[in-house]
Amino acid sequence: MPFRGKARRQVGPKRWPNPGSSWQASAELASAYCMRAKMLGRDRGQMLVTEGALPDEVTDLSAGYRRVPAGKIVNAVTWMEARAPVPGLAQPLAMTRISKPDSAAYRAIFLKIGAPWLWDRAAEMSDAEISAHFADPRQHLYYSHDEGGGHVGMVEFRMADDNEIEITYFGLFPSLTGRGLGRRLMAGALDKAWRLGPRRIWLHTSSIDHHSVIGFYRACGFEPYAAGFEITDDPRIKGTLPRDAAPQIPLIETEWVPVAR
Repeated sequence: MPFRGKARRQVGPKRWPNPGSSWQASAELASAYCMRAKMLGRDRGQMLVTEGALPDEVTDLSAGYRRVPAGKIVNAVTWMEARAPVPGLAQPLAMTRISKPDSAAYRAIFLKIGAPWLWDRAAEMSDAEISAHFADPRQHLYYSHDEGGGHVGMVEFRMADDNEIEITYFGLFPSLTGRGLGRRLMAGALDKAWRLGPRRIWLHTSSIDHHSVIGFYRACGFEPYAAGFEITDDPRIKGTLPRDAAPQIPLIETEWVPVAR
């Protein structure tokens, strides 16, 4: 199953003084985050492509439910980090680094793994953008294989200038979930990452991910250290993913209007 970690232009992540906040936060917080996303160039609706520092904290919150505009998706986000390897995590899968991926093959693999969870970054990238992205030596892409040589999944991570690594994408092909391969894939990814000597490895995940994701990451040595929320454009409405992708996530494209009484 895919578990996401995510990112775009990497800068040193900073901790929030008070990290806990619910997606049921005020409209002011939603507006502030969306404005900041535009300032950072993050208004393309790239699911889980929020690399870099944590969003600024906004503390003037009021309790209660809030609606967001139709066409938007709200994710409750959890940031997690690991500062040391977990001994004996699992037998690592074979990992092959792909420095110059074939763009069409990469896009197909990315979407086969991620479309059920609304990943759409690869659908938004041209062949030239994919090539340029992985030409950066700090970007690491690995395809994993089982003992029979079968392709199992993929992992992406980025080595930042401040000696930290962010796992940005991680997932198995949907037909291979439930076989214990997820932990082996993570073991392989962490083996490659820790060999680079980072001071920590971090990622973030959201409520769109599989319900077991937090427990999975904790078993792999990651601990939560901040929480927040993300508002993005629904890629099924943007047209970067099919309308029938991720049926477990409601698609709402028409504003709700109270029935006249």
